[in-house]
Amino acid sequence: MPATERRGPRPLRLLQVSAFFRSHGGGIEVVADELARRLPGPDLTVHWMASGTTADRPAEPLPAGLDVEPMRCLDPLERRLGLPMPLWGPCGLLRLWRAVGRADLVHVHDYLYQPSLAAIVFARLRRRPYVVTQHIGEIPFRSPRLRALLAILNRQLGARVLAGAARAVFVGAPVMQYFEQHARFKRPPCLVPNGVDLQRFHPPADRSARSGDLRLLFVGRFVEKKGLPLLRRCLDLPGLHWTFIGWGPVPPAPASTPQVTLAGRLPPDAIVPHYQAADLLVLPSTGEGFPLVVQEALACGTPVLVSREVAQAFPARDEACVFDVDLQGADPLGALRETLSALAADPARLRTARHAARQLAGQWSWQRCVQAYRALYEEALARR
Repeated sequence: MPATERRGPRPLRLLQVSAFFRSHGGGIEVVADELARRLPGPDLTVHWMASGTTADRPAEPLPAGLDVEPMRCLDPLERRLGLPMPLWGPCGLLRLWRAVGRADLVHVHDYLYQPSLAAIVFARLRRRPYVVTQHIGEIPFRSPRLRALLAILNRQLGARVLAGAARAVFVGAPVMQYFEQHARFKRPPCLVPNGVDLQRFHPPADRSARSGDLRLLFVGRFVEKKGLPLLRRCLDLPGLHWTFIGWGPVPPAPASTPQVTLAGRLPPDAIVPHYQAADLLVLPSTGEGFPLVVQEALACGTPVLVSREVAQAFPARDEACVFDVDLQGADPLGALRETLSALAADPARLRTARHAARQLAGQWSWQRCVQAYRALYEEALARR
């Protein structure tokens, strides 16, 4: 019997759970926000629960069919280690239990957060199907203990959580391939690339030729896995000016470095001019699926330099505008410095890459992303 017949005339009630709201900053939060705003319709309502206060709620106006519930939390590790790990208290978990009971389907973003795990446990206890979007896989922490702990969690807990999902969704192929080694999925896992807002992120109307230092841009949290320790040791390369946008416990540069601009934490609309003005986005990150800032930069016509791991996550890649560096070799710093020096010595290559960047970004659409999730929801309910 089709899911719509089984539910009767009322719309599908979806509960979405994420660690934080978009105001926290981070790709997972942006994806959750875009889906929450774009999914509701006459046949589907969304109740979104995430860590935060009333001030962290998404900006108004909210679409009809979207209900947002901020949850107070403790987050002791993020400020100290750069690891966001929100913890909801007993009252919050009780509210989550009740929300799961009211839902037809539960959708969680990344399993390794206390709210996500609680939502999954509650979904099982209350016999509600759940979908997991797994954004992050293996993270090569410098600490052997952290690496070992995450590997154990992914192989034991993560594999079981994903195997029990009505559908496991991945935003990039490397993360999916990593978990395929450990999990026996009920249904074949699927790739659903994140979208990008091509109305907000677009090339400048007029970008005149200029001389002087090449403008390199970093956008993201200031944490180890984003490659900040490597970038700090590349700031002395000649002919480059760096702009760092973000926040976190790992400072990207000393406070008074002449070739560096520390722009701090900016809202999306304020980042767009930086994307448009940059000659190259540099993001030597590891241990993540497919960073949204890469898609946003390309949509603004800016070529990107990423780790080989991220480059392999592209559904379709154009080497004319997506440059990569192997950070898994014996000398990741040497490889990064060599690649940056080669690009700095050939500015014409970066200028000609701008058209290819914009063309490549055309493959991503939030509309296609939302349609894919809607189909997955209906399939999960039909197989319940």
